[in-house]
Amino acid sequence: MRRLEKVVFGHTVEGLVVVLEGHLDGALRARLKRVGLDLDQKLAPAYPREQWHQMLLLAAEALFPHRPPAQAHWFLGERFVRAYFATHMGRALQSVLRFLGPARTLERTTRNMASGNNYLQVDVRRLAATDYRLTVTDGGVHPEFIGALCHFGTLTTGVKGLHTVVEAHEPASATYRIRW
Repeated sequence: MRRLEKVVFGHTVEGLVVVLEGHLDGALRARLKRVGLDLDQKLAPAYPREQWHQMLLLAAEALFPHRPPAQAHWFLGERFVRAYFATHMGRALQSVLRFLGPARTLERTTRNMASGNNYLQVDVRRLAATDYRLTVTDGGVHPEFIGALCHFGTLTTGVKGLHTVVEAHEPASATYRIRW
């Protein structure tokens, strides 16, 4: 039985490129090319997970060079969500999320993450009416990026007082606590 390669879909990488607009000078462009993202070519339909993680590291360093890595990845995740919600598909999803509200949005996290790649697994546990724990596998070296995706994606529902923290991080997974 052939093992499925873990990949991030091209439209997700395109979202990162949008976030990096205005910063794609020669140095960053060359560094991205070395890790497999050649911006002089049409984007591929998918990129290996390891390449995606390298792209995120380079993007966080380029956009937030004076921030600690965890904070840089959180800010990168925030920008990524904002850029996504500025697209046609993102605006449509934003309308759906507002309708669903924060609880149902979090309960759909597995489905939402699956639209960007073929490998993230999300275990969503409701601890109380406004208290959730999410465990995400294969989220990368810096779990703050995924945490920011969950946080700012949930914020789009209009929820007030949202608080998200990384509770635990191991090389293969991270656990997030999301409350309001």
